[in-house]
Amino acid sequence: MKYTLRQPACTGCPHDLYFGEAIPKKQFGVMMHCGEHFCTGGKKARRFKRSDPKIAVPQWCPKRKSPCELRVYALKSIQDWHLHRLLPPDPDDPICISERRYALASSSEIELTPQEFWKRCQNEPWTDLLDVDTPLYSVVEIDDGLAPAFFYRTMVGLSVAPHFNTEKARTNRMEESV
Repeated sequence: MKYTLRQPACTGCPHDLYFGEAIPKKQFGVMMHCGEHFCTGGKKARRFKRSDPKIAVPQWCPKRKSPCELRVYALKSIQDWHLHRLLPPDPDDPICISERRYALASSSEIELTPQEFWKRCQNEPWTDLLDVDTPLYSVVEIDDGLAPAFFYRTMVGLSVAPHFNTEKARTNRMEESV
């Protein structure tokens, strides 16, 4: 099954607020009126303008990171690397990309959002878009603050990895090879 990247939305965000009370009220540092849409993520609530996107996250979202964070997770030991080679290469299988076998190899920044990166990967070599070393069978994370995206490196190229527990992988340490 091929996975695609979805455009993040404000729906489900704890800071997304539709004010529905009949009497206007000053809340989160602004006067709120019935039927108005607000983001309460910053110091003060911010009202959505008519020109703001209706579904997608606006450019001014306080959670958005610019530039995005780029992290590469590599297999943490030579034993994990050999075991990974023996497993059938199915990135859709959660056993194939197990967080307990990965550790953070490098971290940097990238100007592209996950969606822009994946769109450009369809027409350009992904190696030209990334300025970091990406070992075989590694996982690349692009975190824009809204919805991090994960890409699995195979011999053929990159594919979208549907899920990867970065917190678990960050607790692991790279092991020295003997």
